[in-house]
Amino acid sequence: MRCASVRAVAAALLALAPLLGASAAGTDPDEAARFTRGWATLRSMDCARCHGRDYDGWAAPSLVAAVRDSSRERFERWVLDGNIGAGMPGYRGQALVAGNLDAIYAYLRARSQGEVGPGTPGAPAR
Repeated sequence: MRCASVRAVAAALLALAPLLGASAAGTDPDEAARFTRGWATLRSMDCARCHGRDYDGWAAPSLVAAVRDSSRERFERWVLDGNIGAGMPGYRGQALVAGNLDAIYAYLRARSQGEVGPGTPGAPAR
């Protein structure tokens, strides 16, 4: 049941991604939609349970800092292969993550550079 619920939430968030991101990242709607798709994937996979509500760190390191301070290749290795010793599962077999890896990276990169703030890209500031 939980798996079906996660899939339903993921599908709904990804379907809304273009609408939610319409004002993010200035005037480029494609870039805004990509940021929102990355954010929606992180939300769907519940990455916040370890990496913090805004992915700035909590029980696990900050994803925003990891993207800012490391290479794209290292980020991909962490996400796809994981680090079981540190409690990070690999998501290579998870189609939602693997299929949206570019969008996840783009969102976190934009966060690390201050192009978008925490929360839903395009949403009013908190």
